[in-house]
Amino acid sequence: MVQDLKAIKQTYRAHGKLLLTGEYFVLCGAKSIALPLQYGQRMEVTEGKDNGILSWKAFMQEGLWFSCELKLPDFEIVNSSDVEKAEILRDTFRTIQKMNPDFHPTNPLEVNTYIDFNNQWGLGSSSTLIANLASWAKVDPFKLNELVFHGSGFDIACATAEGPIFYRRNQQPEPLDLDYPFLENLYFIYSGAKKSTRNEVRRFLNEGAVTRHQIEQMDQLSEAFAGAQKLNDFQRLIREHEQLVSSLLGSPTVKSQYFHDFNGDVKSLGAWGGDFYLIATPMNDRDVLSYFKEKGLRVVFPWRELVLNAAK
Repeated sequence: MVQDLKAIKQTYRAHGKLLLTGEYFVLCGAKSIALPLQYGQRMEVTEGKDNGILSWKAFMQEGLWFSCELKLPDFEIVNSSDVEKAEILRDTFRTIQKMNPDFHPTNPLEVNTYIDFNNQWGLGSSSTLIANLASWAKVDPFKLNELVFHGSGFDIACATAEGPIFYRRNQQPEPLDLDYPFLENLYFIYSGAKKSTRNEVRRFLNEGAVTRHQIEQMDQLSEAFAGAQKLNDFQRLIREHEQLVSSLLGSPTVKSQYFHDFNGDVKSLGAWGGDFYLIATPMNDRDVLSYFKEKGLRVVFPWRELVLNAAK
């Protein structure tokens, strides 16, 4: 049974994520490089005030962005600020109960979550939530993620990792030291267009067909990314990676579409057409910021300010 909280606060925390290599291919078992982030989500569980009610409030730095009330013990929606989000939360709790029948809270509960990044950035608002809920309910986070979001699980691995990892679906993550000599030349830039991971995964699994040879190519690229020691080599690997994914999806690379005159290379991360880009360039900070500002892109992170356990 769930512990009677009696004003005892339980706190859980999970790291956000980015996928450096292997987007789409990771769903089919390819080896990828995943990056846990310095940003993440905290969840606090305390005794509630209203009998038979779980009161849920989700906060960003700007304040409250979602709230709902669920009736215990079946998690039926009583009210919410966003019906679709409330339905996902309800279904997640019901999935948890199937996985762990002992998770059967009846006492009133108050659950507050705190994301320290913009939830439109695609840095793991869903995966960090799944990881925190799984810790609270004592269920397998990878299984829960598979049942709810049908994802590869790399983001769940990032939630508790303390640094970059090699990740292959259904295998133990392998810690990875990405102490690149050229870290000062690497940036992450928000594209301004968040993709729905859930929808993108469904679309790819329905339409995509990845060959064994392509998976082997991605495995080799991930290994090469991990071992790169020169910026020029890293940029070449970006171009090779972009071409491989481009050929799979039948979509042009992001650089050829939007940044053809950029002095450097641009790599899509995660679902193509949304979320973040990785930038590798010999340009200095000022010129990088100026170039992308002219493109209307103002959210820019140097590698060291975003990736967890990056070399100092």
